[in-house]
Amino acid sequence: MEALEVETSIAEGEQALQALITFVRDNAGKLAAHEAEQGIFKRLLPIGLAAMKLYFAQRGPGDVGPAVTRADGMLLPREQKLRGRDYFSIFGKFKVARTCYRVPGEPGIVPLDAQVNLPERCYSYFLQEWMTLFEVEHPFKESAGFFAQLFDLEVAESVLMEVAKEAPQDYQDFYAQRPLSPEDTAGALLVVSFDGKGVPMIKEDAAKLKAKLGTGEKRQKKKEALVGVSDTVDPKPRSPEALAELLVDPEAARARRQRQGEQDEAPRAQQVRRVASLVRTKQAVMELIKADAERRDPQHRQPLVVLLDGALGLWSLVTKLCKEWKRVPFVLDIMHVVGYLWSAANALFGEASQAGKH
Repeated sequence: MEALEVETSIAEGEQALQALITFVRDNAGKLAAHEAEQGIFKRLLPIGLAAMKLYFAQRGPGDVGPAVTRADGMLLPREQKLRGRDYFSIFGKFKVARTCYRVPGEPGIVPLDAQVNLPERCYSYFLQEWMTLFEVEHPFKESAGFFAQLFDLEVAESVLMEVAKEAPQDYQDFYAQRPLSPEDTAGALLVVSFDGKGVPMIKEDAAKLKAKLGTGEKRQKKKEALVGVSDTVDPKPRSPEALAELLVDPEAARARRQRQGEQDEAPRAQQVRRVASLVRTKQAVMELIKADAERRDPQHRQPLVVLLDGALGLWSLVTKLCKEWKRVPFVLDIMHVVGYLWSAANALFGEASQAGKH
């Protein structure tokens, strides 16, 4: 196949830009602002596509000479024809021409793939990031619809499923090699927190949780995942009254701060790491979070603050796990209780009443 050309890519970009300008000029008096915005966004995509083509045209096909030597010592000559592969970007799909070095019957080497860090599948890493963002919050079919609606891209549900499976595979390796921030930028307190979350299960997977039910038992539709969080934070002393105001009437608290020119006093977590698992045991998740805390403070010089809800089983596990630290203040998380308190207040005094707030 032919390599992408710089001049052709620039011409496509200029043509797309002119189409955008013409659209705005011809429709400014006819369209509402949101309609113009939608039309502009759609016409920005071809400009981005032309720019991506220009990027690859500038990089070239990855030619590094007449031959390369493979790691095992075999000399691989350059093929005469360029090998193409699809590159599916957020702006659209196109083909990238690459130089390949190989001999018949042997695996070849394509230098451009490593030079520009091409993904194994045709979908760009940036597009895969968008896929992951959508599918974390929405069903696969709905996520596929977002790509069609927003970007005019046809992304199959099966692709979203595969990307979802592959997304966490490098999770542990990533955190293992990620450098920690210098101590002077870290918070003074180490904080770990754990909470169980019920995860709705696909019908077939839910059936595997318990094959045989007893008399009167119902098939469980959820499985509990333990979520663990590790971070650092600076202490932010606040009065009980200020905390109560934030819980009961946050809008009034916000308005008061604005009137008095105060900044938000909420503590800001730094260097946050999260772990959630349906497969690992609660203790295994806790051990991962503990290992992250020890990586930050191997000498146990900082106080370790543990934030939990009222699940006594979690308190028991964490108490045993964190006994190496000399100072381990436990905090009972009131946020888990506030919803129940509001239910009681509303039932006794009516919705949003001053007596209920009091």
